[in-house]
Amino acid sequence: MKTTKSVSLLILLTVLFTSCTVRQVQHNKRTVSVSGSGTVVVEAETATIILSVITTARDATTAATNNATKMNAVNEAILALGVDKESISTQNYSIRQDTSTINTRIIYGDYKVSNEIKVFLKDKALASKVIDEAIKAGANRLSSLTFGVLDAELAIKQARILAVQQAQEAAALIAGTSGAELGKVLTIEEYRNNSYPKLALMETATALDKAANISTPISGGKSSITVNVNATYELK
Repeated sequence: MKTTKSVSLLILLTVLFTSCTVRQVQHNKRTVSVSGSGTVVVEAETATIILSVITTARDATTAATNNATKMNAVNEAILALGVDKESISTQNYSIRQDTSTINTRIIYGDYKVSNEIKVFLKDKALASKVIDEAIKAGANRLSSLTFGVLDAELAIKQARILAVQQAQEAAALIAGTSGAELGKVLTIEEYRNNSYPKLALMETATALDKAANISTPISGGKSSITVNVNATYELK
């Protein structure tokens, strides 16, 4: 009799456990997860220029003094074009001595001083003149030239609307095709990517000297702002 009761109790517990699991599955929400992307193309308005003055000398003081003299001339040339003083900022300043090794012996060479500045232009049309005048004044390295827009908020909002609309259309299509109805949005995440035209430059002093008397042609082109969203919708 005791053995029979134990078997009966085990069967009853198994049935209850199985029944509970089935009810939990039935209450899970059906969902669909989709992605959407929206891109808005805008005309470039601003320009950001990274340039440097690099000088060398047998001693650090002379190299630093020569560098300061040339950089002051570069700043004055840029300011003379109507660029605000606040739009010019130092990016990096370094002093180092070149070394080489011969038969495990270290040979110390000239000191090199590099002063790198960033010039932000609200009007991209000034980019060509800034580059030309900076070269004439003593700049001997152009690291980069990037274009952008003054206020991207409107373009971001438009791209966001397009991204959400695309995601919702995709979710509605999937729901309708599978015989369901699209419910409310449960979660949504946004990822943004701004793609601005950029020219990466690493010009040598010799190449810049040859171009000093030639006007530099600059074309800003267009910038694209993209918003991506991942959304999860309820299915009814």
